[in-house]
Amino acid sequence: MSSTALDRRPAVPLVTNPVDALRTAADRVDREVSVHPLAGVRAWLDGAPVRDGVEFPAAELAAGKRIDELMGTAAALWGGSAHANAALAWKTYCYWTLAPVVLGYVAARRVPVLDAANAVFRVAEDAPMFSVRQRRPKFLALPHDPCAAHPDVEVVANGSVLLDRLRATVFEGHLVPVLDAFLANARVGRRTLMGSVASGIAYAVASIAQVVPDPDDVVAKTLLELFDVGDLVDISTDEEGRLVYRRRTCCLALTIEGNRTCSTCCVQSERP
Repeated sequence: MSSTALDRRPAVPLVTNPVDALRTAADRVDREVSVHPLAGVRAWLDGAPVRDGVEFPAAELAAGKRIDELMGTAAALWGGSAHANAALAWKTYCYWTLAPVVLGYVAARRVPVLDAANAVFRVAEDAPMFSVRQRRPKFLALPHDPCAAHPDVEVVANGSVLLDRLRATVFEGHLVPVLDAFLANARVGRRTLMGSVASGIAYAVASIAQVVPDPDDVVAKTLLELFDVGDLVDISTDEEGRLVYRRRTCCLALTIEGNRTCSTCCVQSERP
């Protein structure tokens, strides 16, 4: 083939890796906000090898298996009552399941698929103690997304369908069956556990939305309503437009930590 013919060949469009935009946004969160909100997804974002720890495939938890073992990790850490340990184990599990999904949606409207068949929760002795990863890379994206042609991407028609699929995968296809398994194994109320879904969304948005132009409260309301938990957390913005929130339910940490409450708890206490 002549060099002239080579010059006339159509350019191959660049197909970006779907995780790139999420990693870039996470890097900004680390620098400008804190390393804590996304510590449990960094290994997955960075493609780091799986380290030592106890792994809980979400599919097993959703089937009602190993719930006692997961709650046992909370008992070893916090030493509370059975129902408080369940509530705190769920709060932790719930947040780290939601964090990568909120990150993808906020950063690029590119959502990692984390249904029960594709998610693994990890508990380790070293930091980060809690983390989550996909079993296999799979993302939802819009037609104009630069990674739309990537083999790990499922293209959806528009933003409304993206939200519907987000709910179907991470909420209905993951968190709801795991929540039901928790409820079957511990005497704790559904409203209490759903409150941690609301606070998990609010905390993730409050942390991540600071590094993107979208209004924090608009994104939070969209996701809270999508998960049917808008009534379980009060949200507003401060003078700089940053999201602030307060739970309407208690995660029960105050029963363990000597009557101390989380800064966003509905239970008020005197502080020094």
